[in-house]
Amino acid sequence: MTDLATQLAANPQSFVQCDYAAGFAVSAPERDQAQLEAARQRFAALSPRIAPLGRMAAENGITEINCWQDLAPLLFPHTVYKSYPLSFIEQGRFDRMTKWLGSLTTTDLSRVILDGVDTIDDWLRALEAGSDLAPIHTFGTSGKLSILPRTKAQLDLTVRINANCIRDFAPESGGQKRDLLVDHLPLISPSYRMGASSIARGMNRQAELYAGGQDNALFLYPDAWFSADVLSLAGRLRAAEARGEAGNLALPASLIARRNEFAAREASRGADMDRFFDEALHRFGGQDVFLFAVWPILFEWAEEGLKRGLKNVFGPGSILTSGGGSKGKVMPADYKQQIFEFLGFDRCLEFFGMTELMANAPKCEHGNFHFPPVVVPFLLDPDSGAMLPRDGRRTGRLALLDLLPESYWGGLVSGDRVTMAGFDAPCACGRHGPYLEPDIARFSDIKDGDDKINCAGAPEAHDKAIDFLLEQSR
Repeated sequence: MTDLATQLAANPQSFVQCDYAAGFAVSAPERDQAQLEAARQRFAALSPRIAPLGRMAAENGITEINCWQDLAPLLFPHTVYKSYPLSFIEQGRFDRMTKWLGSLTTTDLSRVILDGVDTIDDWLRALEAGSDLAPIHTFGTSGKLSILPRTKAQLDLTVRINANCIRDFAPESGGQKRDLLVDHLPLISPSYRMGASSIARGMNRQAELYAGGQDNALFLYPDAWFSADVLSLAGRLRAAEARGEAGNLALPASLIARRNEFAAREASRGADMDRFFDEALHRFGGQDVFLFAVWPILFEWAEEGLKRGLKNVFGPGSILTSGGGSKGKVMPADYKQQIFEFLGFDRCLEFFGMTELMANAPKCEHGNFHFPPVVVPFLLDPDSGAMLPRDGRRTGRLALLDLLPESYWGGLVSGDRVTMAGFDAPCACGRHGPYLEPDIARFSDIKDGDDKINCAGAPEAHDKAIDFLLEQSR
């Protein structure tokens, strides 16, 4: 194997020291060999220590990883990270929540102090204060948020690898590269600085590493916490309304206070946006800056700015990273053009990613999303869960093995229907390795909300593993 392939096989986290673009020059045989060796090591280290993984392996008679087919029965459904009973939250049993999360990570949670903890936000802060975790939550619409046991070191690694991607994947015209870890830019985000969502955690760390410190960063809400409790409550209210039971929810006083605080902030959003605009223009107008936001938030900001007659607000050497699609928001066909007209630059790196992944897939000039070599993508048959051949161009359910986390299992079955290619021929952009075509859909949307994930291994192995996980938390 080449030096890079050998290095990644021995330690996938060493990718942070590499030229990001070099990962797409590794040949298919060497990439597969390196990834399989790294997967073998991850499984050997984690299966004795992560109870659900060990149970799934035992149910399927798998003691080691010798081929990709061995991994198919061992990929967690994405719902495993929200498999706790909602009653744990409603009854304030954060001791049980801690045991539940502890079964999914090798990180020691025995020093976490839960005195006075009665909300999800309090619990997440207690985990961070009493352990090596910087836990991350998703934006669950059902009221149950997925909780990822990511560590502080892994958060830092993710932000650094992202900087390498910005530097190496698509340099500016003329081949210029900008290393944000060395050559800082002011960071601007029309969002929250604090919170435990993947965006809030990432942006807070990027302010330190990309901007050189919080004094060189601007957030719409610099002092407010993006509340997991409010997200959970909103999802539960929607679900209760759909069942005709909205009036039956019993809400603790602490959660009512959090909801009222959030409602007051939303009511003053117009004034906050005015302040944000004025400060952005005063402090950073005409300068090169770094921006991250999903497209709907960017469009909201640009739309307001254009109404005020603002165009070409920032310098032409600025950098935008974005992704995530429209998030259900209806926007005009030319929304990107409006965004760039307002911003004053068009250098944008777009990603396909998910909270569960430490390294996301950047979009190339041909519109395809390329997975770096530390992420192993698979396609599964949507009905049987069997792994589809890793060749040609195929459509199926996306599954992934993230090789970067060493303290939790990175194997995951997603809810996305995708078309994948690149196993045996490079993309038109010249990059080697598997990539996703841009037509990506959620199975839950296709199936009217019903998305049963089937396992390729022993019958009900996933369910048994989750049942065991819950038994350990009671």
